[in-house]
Amino acid sequence: MLSYWMDFNDPLRTFDSLRRRMDQALREFADTEGRGQALAFPRAALRDAKDAFVLVAEVPGLTDAELQLSATQDSLTVSGERKANAPKGYAVHRRERGDLRFSRSFALPARIDVEKVNAELKNGLLVVTMPKHPEAQPKQIAVKAA
Repeated sequence: MLSYWMDFNDPLRTFDSLRRRMDQALREFADTEGRGQALAFPRAALRDAKDAFVLVAEVPGLTDAELQLSATQDSLTVSGERKANAPKGYAVHRRERGDLRFSRSFALPARIDVEKVNAELKNGLLVVTMPKHPEAQPKQIAVKAA
């Protein structure tokens, strides 16, 4: 009971202990030794520019051939898959980097022009620019005195 109160007086120690335990649990879960597939979701930011939505997602180590994008007028889906196969002539002694497969959908707050969506991959960042549909653009309305 005394140690409980001591931890209560030092909340940072409690959070540090919890963080270490979570890190250990996640390491054990991720260390599949090639027996399964690791699921991951890339970290992303969706920004609203004046005339377009811009999605920036972290996809380090993936190539453009390993990424798939699909868009509707009000959503974007980013998918990817990477196989962790050893090159020919090599034997695997330890595998900490397993296969990767993910799919993530983003709901958009306004309609986009699907035909004008553009995606670029550079230095592990996927940047998707989605121009807003003309009907979704705000219109200035003049007020006339009566």
